[in-house]
Order: sequence, then C-alpha cells, then structure tokens
Amino acid sequence: MLLLTATLALLQAHSTLAGIVKGRTNQDAFVYATKGTISISSDGTDPDILILDYGQNVEGHPTLEVVSTSGDVSGFELTFAESNDGPLPLAAAMDNYRVNQYKISKPGIFTNRLIQGAFRYQKLNLSTAGELRLRKVGVKQTVHTTPLTELPGAFECSNEDLTRIWYTGARTAQLTEIPKDTIPNFWQVTDQGSLVESAAPQALASGVAAQLLSYEIDFEVKLVTGEFSFSVRSDTLNDAIVITCNVVTGVVSATYTPHSGSIPSAADAQVGKWLSVHARVNMTEISVSINNNTVLEFSQTTKFFGSFGLGAPFGHSAYYRNLKATTLDGVEVYSSTLKDPSFLDDFFMGNNPVDTIVDGSRRDRIAYTGDLDIALASSFVSTYGTSFIEGSLELLGSYQTTSGFLIPTAKIQQKPREGILDVNVTDLIGYSFNFLNALTQNYEVQGDLAFAKKWAPRIVSMLDWAHSKLENNWNYYDPPQTGASSKFNSLYAYALQQTQILLKDAGVDVSVYHNRLESLRHAVHSHLWNDDLGACVLTDEIPTGCAQDANAFAILSGIPQSHGISAKSLLSTLERELQLPAGPLAFSNSTVEAGFAQKISPYASAYHLRAAFESNDTDTVLLLLKTLWAPMANPSHANYTNCFWETLNPDGTPGLGLVTSLCHGWGAGPTAGLSRHVLGVKPVKPGYREWEVKPMTLGLSWAKGRVPTTHGSIQVQWKFVSGLLHMKVRGPSGGNTHGIVHLPKPLLTSLDKTVITVNGKVMSGTTFTVRSGQEVTIKQIKK
Repeated sequence: MLLLTATLALLQAHSTLAGIVKGRTNQDAFVYATKGTISISSDGTDPDILILDYGQNVEGHPTLEVVSTSGDVSGFELTFAESNDGPLPLAAAMDNYRVNQYKISKPGIFTNRLIQGAFRYQKLNLSTAGELRLRKVGVKQTVHTTPLTELPGAFECSNEDLTRIWYTGARTAQLTEIPKDTIPNFWQVTDQGSLVESAAPQALASGVAAQLLSYEIDFEVKLVTGEFSFSVRSDTLNDAIVITCNVVTGVVSATYTPHSGSIPSAADAQVGKWLSVHARVNMTEISVSINNNTVLEFSQTTKFFGSFGLGAPFGHSAYYRNLKATTLDGVEVYSSTLKDPSFLDDFFMGNNPVDTIVDGSRRDRIAYTGDLDIALASSFVSTYGTSFIEGSLELLGSYQTTSGFLIPTAKIQQKPREGILDVNVTDLIGYSFNFLNALTQNYEVQGDLAFAKKWAPRIVSMLDWAHSKLENNWNYYDPPQTGASSKFNSLYAYALQQTQILLKDAGVDVSVYHNRLESLRHAVHSHLWNDDLGACVLTDEIPTGCAQDANAFAILSGIPQSHGISAKSLLSTLERELQLPAGPLAFSNSTVEAGFAQKISPYASAYHLRAAFESNDTDTVLLLLKTLWAPMANPSHANYTNCFWETLNPDGTPGLGLVTSLCHGWGAGPTAGLSRHVLGVKPVKPGYREWEVKPMTLGLSWAKGRVPTTHGSIQVQWKFVSGLLHMKVRGPSGGNTHGIVHLPKPLLTSLDKTVITVNGKVMSGTTFTVRSGQEVTIKQIKK
C-alpha cells in the first residue's frame, strides 16, 4: 500500500593526531579584513566606496576602530553581504538588516550589538563631506574558531577538488553550529521601556496568538527618530501585514494594501513624546489610531489570521512600553510592561539556551528537522559537534505532536519543551522522516543506549501515524505532488529501514516495521516504477517525469534492488534525465508543466551522492562531486564563500538571487561521504564498538585523514606507490573496540600478482583486524 499526497496548503590535514580535540569557541577571536590604517573620504557629491574581502564567509559582531575623523561623517555606513540584501525578518537571531549606519563623533572602537550572519564582502560607504581613518575593520566571531586543519576530523587526497570539497563542508558545519548563549537580546530593555533599533517586528509566539482571527492591541511608543512599525496577521516566520507610521511626514502605510492614511495634527504625535497606539483587527478589516485619532483604515483579503509584533524601520529607533492584546470581547490575550527582560522569550527575542545547528548562517538561522540527517553526518566527521547535534535533536524532537508528527522548525531562542503538543498539523511531513534518520544516525555514531530507549517510543509514534495514513490524502510538497508520491513513499521506506537498529536495541519488536518496509517496497515498485523511463515517476498522477530525491531514496531503501533492478541502472537514468554541466536538476524537464522549478539542489544531490557511494558507482560519485560541489569549493569561483549553498540555477549561479543562502548545512553531504567511503571509515555496531575501513579509491593515488569517535580517532592513510598499495590504519586510542580493514577497491595491481603483508608478515585474505590503540601497516608487494 502507498502513502498518498494531495494539495493542502588547499589545506593540509594532520594525520597523526591521536584522540579527539574538540572544537573550541574563542569569543575573543577577531578576524580583520584590513591591515594597518585605511582612509575613506568624500566631498559630499561623490561617495567614497571601499570593498573589503574576507576571502570566505565569516559571521559575528562587526567591529572597527576609528583613528581620526574630520568634517561630516554622518553618511558613513557598512553593508554586509555578497550584495546588499535584507531585511531578513524570519527570526531574531541576527541583525535583520545587512546595512548598518554609524553615528561617529570621535575616535574609538565601534562594535555592533547584534550579529551579522555569514558574509564574505563588506562595503564601506561615506557619502557626506568628510574623512575617516580606520583600522581593525573586522568581525568578532561567535562560532567555533578552530582552524579547519585542527578539527577533530580530517580528510585529504591526491585530488585538489575533493580535498577542497571536504573542507568547504567542514567550514559550512562550523558556521551553522551556533553555540548557546551567543545570541544577544534582540531589544534593549530599560526602566522606561524597550529600545528597538532597525528591527523587523517579531511575532508573539504563543499558539493562541498564531491562530487569532480578530483582536485588538494597545501599546505606547516614544520615537527616537521619525518612524515606528508594528505587525498584525503575522505567521511564525514574521510574514505579516506591517504598519509603518511616520510622525514627521504624517504618513501611515501598510503592506498588502495600496491604501495609506495620515496622522492629523490633533493627534499631537511628536518625536520624543509618548504616544498611545491602538489597532483593531477584525477579520479582513484593520484600523489604527494614535492618541485616540484614527490614522488608517483598510480592508484586505490576503491574510486572515496571525499574531502581532513591534519593530522599527531601517534607520529608526523607538521605545515601547505597556503592550496589551485582547479579543474583541475584551478577554486578555497578552500583556507586558516591556520593562522586564523575561518578556523577550514570549517573542523568541532572547538568548539561545542550547547549542544548535541552524539551516544557514545568514538565512534562515533557524533549526529544521529536515536538514539534520545531512548536517549531522558532516558534523560527526569534521567538527565532531556532539553538543550541537544533541542540542538540535533535543530542541526539535521536543516539538512532537500527539499524532507523532514533528514540527519542522524551531527558533534557536526556544527552549526544549516538556510533553507532547496537542495539535494537528502536517506541514513538511517528509522532514519528520528525515529527523527519524538523524536520530538513528546519532545512535549509530555515539551508541548511547539510553538515547535509543528515550527516542524509540517517539519514533514508533511517527512510524505508526504514517502507517495510519495509507491511502489517505494529505500535503507534503510544494508544488503539490498529488496522488501517490515516489518521494514521500521512498523516504518513508528509508526511515523504516534506518530506524530498525535503534528500535531493536531499545527493545522494540521490529518485525512489524520490517514487514511494512517489504510491503512498501513492493507497492512503490508496482505503482510508481516506470520501465520505459527506468525510474520511479514523480507521482501516479504526474507520471511524465521524475524527481532526483525520490529515486535516491528509492535506492537507499532498496526498492529497485528488491525487484532485480540494479542501483547503477537507476543512477544512469538520473544522469540522462537530470544532469547538466553545473550539476543535476532536482526535477526532470518533463515536470515543468506541472509547476516544478528547474533548480539544482545540493540537498537532494546529497542523497543522490549517498546513493551513488553506497552503490559503489564511482562514475556517478565523481560526476556529482566535480560538476556540483567542486565549483562551489573553488576559491576562483565568482560566488565562492568556502561554504556550500542552498540551491543553484541551471547555469550554476545562486538559485534564489540575493536571498540565496550561501552557507547552508544541507549542502555539505560530500564531507560525510568522503570520510565514510574514500577513507572508508564507518561503524558496524552502534558507538563504533565494531567498525570497518573499506575505501573506494575513486581513481585517486592517495588519501588520508581521521574520523572521530567516542573512543578516539580512527586514522587512515592509503596510497599507491608504483601501482602497489601502502596502507596504515590506527584504531581509536580508547575503548574496547575492533575494526575490520578491507583492501581498497579497485587496486591498481591485481592480487594474483602480489602478496599482502601486515606489519611485515605475509598474510592471506583481504580483510584484517585492528583493535583499539593498535596500528597496522599493510603493503602490497610483487611476487
């Protein structure tokens, strides 16, 4: 039976380090884009512009030292980005704006209070008639600052592209691991109220507020400059109707409507004076008054429910106090004086309580369930960010509903909750399956049985809920994948397959899940496999094309293999249908008429690559690495950030224009793949109690590196000298573990012409045992 969907809404790696050196956060670590003193001056007519290049993405609190100033420097500003972008209102985890203006009157050090997410370039612009002499223009970093060559994990090989790819994935992991207690309060709370500066409104985060249809809000505001703003009908990502009031010009405007209003003189609205603001939201009708004078009334039919928040437009600031919201019948929904910092948690504007992995350093800077399966894998083999992994799993996993579904996102200011959410939502349902795979991966690497026992009931809840939805209609993808979806069903099958070890070790009878997996494999093949295409179709109602991720999940869950179809055959179809010079499309060209965008997805491609590695398809592995990831990891690329991107256009440019995240953890799949398959290190039993080294050579002449485990690092070196194998493997320094070492495949010289020695002794066979603390040297010698 099938699940149905329908429309609803180059660096050098040290290879001799024993044990594990955990990543470190040095919050006094500055990186500077300037050496010595620089000058910027303008005559007031032609602005002076200076572009600073950090060479790769950085993030943190921008800082600069003013050595001297002359004339009018009020027109000095900094822009952070590959190009000017923003505002980015999605969360309060960084400055919403990518442009900062400075009021400089004397020499001194200026450090931004809020964080700027990932940026490579910084533009200095002075437009007024004056001169500034600056030094130490840079950023105070808030993420780990461990040099990439000193990370717990390492990888290096004879191919420069592949080495770069590994390290770019490691840098991506480093920038998306946000240490706890590093996000400053979004507002400055004082005795007279909360000071808000150039900040997009952040919505009240309660579940009740998010579903409000009609309400009234009242607050007081004292303007420092001429404008203030607030939002109504806001969703959780702060897409809202934003109302902006300019008391200098008297103009009141709102998004989602062409109508504007005006502030009458009777309102006596002035900068520096406390104003009383009232807004009434009644279904489609919205009205605003200031000091009991109506300033705006309009009707809209775009947004019908949602929360509210307060803010300040770019370049403006204001104090707020005494916020109150009620129903139209006067029942209180929320109230706060805004003078006690504890209210910040109500809007997710406070500190971040746990180490967390976010989707992107700049956008969205939010934790997602769907990203973790890929992000965890790259983190485990590079930064070994176990506290970030555990914090993310704990945070996101705590937002599970009574049905078993997991809420797909969490702001990093949220605290892990106790208990199950009594709600019924199914947005981005596939992400729940990705999350189950992430839980399993964490158990596979760390081997914590208490972890398995804690999460097994929640995994069972999700899997049982999915089974209950067989032959029912519900939404997963945008645009809609109506009918039986290959992606959804193959991803469900993958989750059924991957979770069985954790469930079994936790004492769950997995026979029912094994039987469901076998039935689902048969159903997907029977209903969604197209012999003429040589792949699973998009859905049974859109049978003309295929999706990259759906077929990758099919391979990973054994669907074609269980019906006598080789994985390499399906991978060949994907190359024919999807491959472009810049990488593979996420959807074949024949899906365009159904509304599917022609984009290249590093996320979907990460599973494609995983499937190719696990199928020992060297040609596909190299094709994907060389066409998609190698250009992003090449310092000569025009958009190089030393991080992997969110998505790409068919020509290889950033796929969403200025808003594209150029540091996105879901694109870092190759880092894990290279460690797992080219070094060849992976656990056989949870926690690396047993492990193996089984390298794929990929046509390389050598590779070396280390993979961290709870017992210490497993270190591997292999190379070909005059066509003969030389290999060293060192087991972890601690624990009572052992590993099986396989000879790399393919060898350059066949075994029938050579002998194999292990630590100088001739040995028969092609596999050898290594124990904790032991090092073996394997050599291939001609007979």
